[in-house]
Amino acid sequence: MTETRALRDIDWATVERGFVVRKMLLDLTGSDQAARTRALRELRRLAPDGGDVQPWVVTALPILLDLVADRDQPDRGPILCLIGDLAGADRTWQLTGETLRAKQLLAGHAGLTDLLTDEDPQVREAAAYTLRAVTRLAPGLLWDRYVEEPDPAVRVTLIRSCVLAGAVGSGYEPTKQRLAWVAGSDTDLRVRITALTELMALLNPPPFDVETARETLLAAYREGLNREPEPLDDEIAPLLAGRRMAARQWTPGYNQVLSAIRATYRNDAAAHRDLLEQMLALDAWDAQQDALYAARTLVQRLRGPYGPIVSRAAELLRDGDPQVRAAAMRLLHGIDELARPAADAVWATLPPADQRIRPGVDDSPFAWVTLGTQGPELGPAAQLLAELRDDRVLPMLERLLDEIPETVGLHRGIAGFGVRARGTSRTLRRHLRSLRPETFAEAWRYETHRANLLRALTAVAPNEAAEHLADKSIDVATLGLLARAGRAATARIPDIRTTLTCGDPTLELAAARAVWLVAGDAEAATEVYDRYFDDRTAQPEHAVAAIDGLKELGIRVKSRVRRLSALTGSRTDGAVAAAAADALWWIAGKRDAAQRLGRVWESKPLVRPRIARLWVETGDARHVARCAQAELATALRHNLSAHGVLAGKIGDDERLLALCRKLSGAR
Repeated sequence: MTETRALRDIDWATVERGFVVRKMLLDLTGSDQAARTRALRELRRLAPDGGDVQPWVVTALPILLDLVADRDQPDRGPILCLIGDLAGADRTWQLTGETLRAKQLLAGHAGLTDLLTDEDPQVREAAAYTLRAVTRLAPGLLWDRYVEEPDPAVRVTLIRSCVLAGAVGSGYEPTKQRLAWVAGSDTDLRVRITALTELMALLNPPPFDVETARETLLAAYREGLNREPEPLDDEIAPLLAGRRMAARQWTPGYNQVLSAIRATYRNDAAAHRDLLEQMLALDAWDAQQDALYAARTLVQRLRGPYGPIVSRAAELLRDGDPQVRAAAMRLLHGIDELARPAADAVWATLPPADQRIRPGVDDSPFAWVTLGTQGPELGPAAQLLAELRDDRVLPMLERLLDEIPETVGLHRGIAGFGVRARGTSRTLRRHLRSLRPETFAEAWRYETHRANLLRALTAVAPNEAAEHLADKSIDVATLGLLARAGRAATARIPDIRTTLTCGDPTLELAAARAVWLVAGDAEAATEVYDRYFDDRTAQPEHAVAAIDGLKELGIRVKSRVRRLSALTGSRTDGAVAAAAADALWWIAGKRDAAQRLGRVWESKPLVRPRIARLWVETGDARHVARCAQAELATALRHNLSAHGVLAGKIGDDERLLALCRKLSGAR
């Protein structure tokens, strides 16, 4: 063992907590393994003092370095790691105070770099870590040592240290290039995946070997290399927490690597699907979870046959890991009609309908009601089935309307069933009659709840909603509800007529539709539509609304055919031209305007569903099959934006594809 003369020569009385430190250093030189382990722990506990270390560290470092130099010392590796911690290996940027003095002392130690070639791999790994403390004072050596290092565990630490040293050594750009080289050439899986994760954590990573990275990622998932490490010992956590973060041992997952690999596939949906399907097939919760989250963005962006992914997500709803179950539910909840094959599996996850419902007790995605920021919310599983119009969920929605009527999302779910949910009308009317503003803590909550009840009642039983609309102020939403209530809302006709000339185009157009559906007054509605449908100064959305109103009036406005035909020219906004061609077909049976919508198809992707429906209705696909075939061959969804698409937009795109298949096959 190392001589303890240095310990005796130091005047420990002048060192803060000197005698405590001396006792621990003496324990490190002894033969008792338990005492040495305890001493290492206690030294770590004494070291931190905010962002700096205690003054005794500079006094103790030479003694600790002598212990590492002693080849008879059994704890050389742990002691060298302790030296790195004390000298701020986790704080490479800190060059002040006692930590700077410790770094300077360590940088001046002649034998430090020699430890990178020590015969003990544990010492070499500790040296690779400890050298981070002096990268700003003595950069270099780490990459050269990586090439010669035979032990994979040491190479992993060297890689991480090289990244942290990159800013003060060779720079980040050469570091990125070297990481890409390591990721594609190292023989050890752990080293390759470490290089990949470090590379993707840096800004603007360079090109890398995609196929090698793909196989490395799958193998890393398969071997469980992404597992979170054991929790830190609470007693030494303050000092080691920084080291964990610096070494990125609290891995955020391989999702960054997965995203980088998928980015190279661009619009190749088949390559994306193959990778995600392989990940979902692995018996590894992290691979399944990352694949499920990635699949949602894939479905939202690219078209393709996603049946196998949806089926696997349905199976994973019963997985033993709650995070995997939640990720599977999130995927299904975000893909609209594509999730319909999984409806049975979603239904099987919900609690029995006869169980008591207690919001907040079980906030899993598979509860009927969860507790959200605004109160009770319809659970994701129940909400998905309601959006899919699955009749099995309707009795529970009726029960919730009785027991927890303020549930967020409940009324929208009921309204989606339309007249199929007519059985809820009595309960809806009862709630509307019993509503009192004073029972709500805030006025907006009362207004929101009443509006939700009205929308649901108007959807399931329009004729029964009129009495509750009698005192509702006129706005766009109210006019829509009155239009849906139809002849039952005749008491509001004077208010509707007053709105026909209010000066607000949106309100006037909504009132025109309402006056037709409530009062049957086609002339009053036409007067409003005439002001907007071919006015060059009107906004395109107002012109489209007016044209759609004329289309609804049908043969009654046949005298406007010539004016509508003038709107199908090349100078007209594409959305207006498509609406005019649609109206001409329904008013006068003219299909020539529909056949000339090819330019609009190319310039206005968001109007394609309307044009495709019109082409199917007119029945002449000879001139449009080329457009349909080109759409079927396009990988990106037609309504894709910079923010992706919502679940309902996925459904719109899938319906467009179905129409294009009809047009393509009709040639």
